[in-house]
Amino acid sequence: MKYIFTGLLILCSFQFSYGQHFPPMEPRTYVSDSIFLPPQKPWRAAAEVVGINLLVGSFNRYVANQDFAKINFKTIKRNFKIGPVWDTDKFSTNLVSHPYHGSLYYNAARSSGMNIWESIPFTLGGSLMWEFFMETGPPSINDMIATTFGGVALGEITYRISDLFIDDRTTGKERIGREIVAGVISPIRAFNRIITGDAWKRRSGKGRTFNRVPVNFIVNVGPSYLYEREDTDDHVTSLHLALRLDYGEPYGDDFYSPYEWFQFRAAFDFFSKQPLISQINVVGALWGKTIWKKNDRALTFGLFQHFDYYDSQLKNKEGETEVPYRISQAAAVGGGLLYNKVSEVDMVDIYAEFYVNGVALGASQTDYFRVDERDYNLGSGYSLKTFAGLTYQKK
Repeated sequence: MKYIFTGLLILCSFQFSYGQHFPPMEPRTYVSDSIFLPPQKPWRAAAEVVGINLLVGSFNRYVANQDFAKINFKTIKRNFKIGPVWDTDKFSTNLVSHPYHGSLYYNAARSSGMNIWESIPFTLGGSLMWEFFMETGPPSINDMIATTFGGVALGEITYRISDLFIDDRTTGKERIGREIVAGVISPIRAFNRIITGDAWKRRSGKGRTFNRVPVNFIVNVGPSYLYEREDTDDHVTSLHLALRLDYGEPYGDDFYSPYEWFQFRAAFDFFSKQPLISQINVVGALWGKTIWKKNDRALTFGLFQHFDYYDSQLKNKEGETEVPYRISQAAAVGGGLLYNKVSEVDMVDIYAEFYVNGVALGASQTDYFRVDERDYNLGSGYSLKTFAGLTYQKK
């Protein structure tokens, strides 16, 4: 059995929140000064999905000189003949890179006027094209699942986060700064704003897709210490950056629709042998309803999509790489209960969350399996997740 210890010393923390309203679902025109969604352009979205694959494939072939990108008609024909298989790519490729790739497909549709459900076929279509046409190896079952489900989760949150920075009323340096930040978060949305001219058009309204919502953002920075077993000196120290964003308010409405509320967490480790991306977590509401309220207490029930990714790595004294843990659920959906007690009178506020999920695609580190770059198992199952905390005197 492996024992894992991690320590995090918080050096600094930043937090902000703003907004107070949930947006109407999927407006098609200006509804107020701050809500706008451009007309639907499905053919543009489809062209961009194809363009993303061609661009990435060309980079892999002509710049990175990757063998798997040297495709031709024979490799495509062979892929259809062999059919989908479980691949042996490394953990980060399958469980982070492919979901992020899927988020680009998703945002191509989302920023072309599609709603959440209409954007899913574009995400799946982009994944199918990549697996059957853009690689010399046979199509991957796990990649198609992770790209589609993970792409929806990461795609919707990056689309909504980028929306927070758009303000078509601004000009000059502020406008440039806002467009750059939104573009870093959602590159395909930025591309569409450039080709339509929205990136520099000045309007009387903000030009956002969503109205103002409560947002809580926290940044933690500090050293992280990790060792694999209690009886060894194998360890690694890194500079740890942790981000957390809470979007929306699950207790404010009697009902909320897809991704009006979500939690996003990400962690990065610098100046060490640890993976750069060590953690990504998403809990996004697909449907929810406040089922009980009394004074300052509320209980919400809902259906939630989950995306979780944990990765680690260190080297022992002999220079060999060791992996204390690797855990992922790239495609998971289930029910959840959220409890909250916030009082202006009592000294203690309490919150708690409990989730039960069905996992269509999960992964975990194993000591007994290694094929090519894969040292982890893939499979399906279930997961239980719970969080609880309290605030004392608003501190």
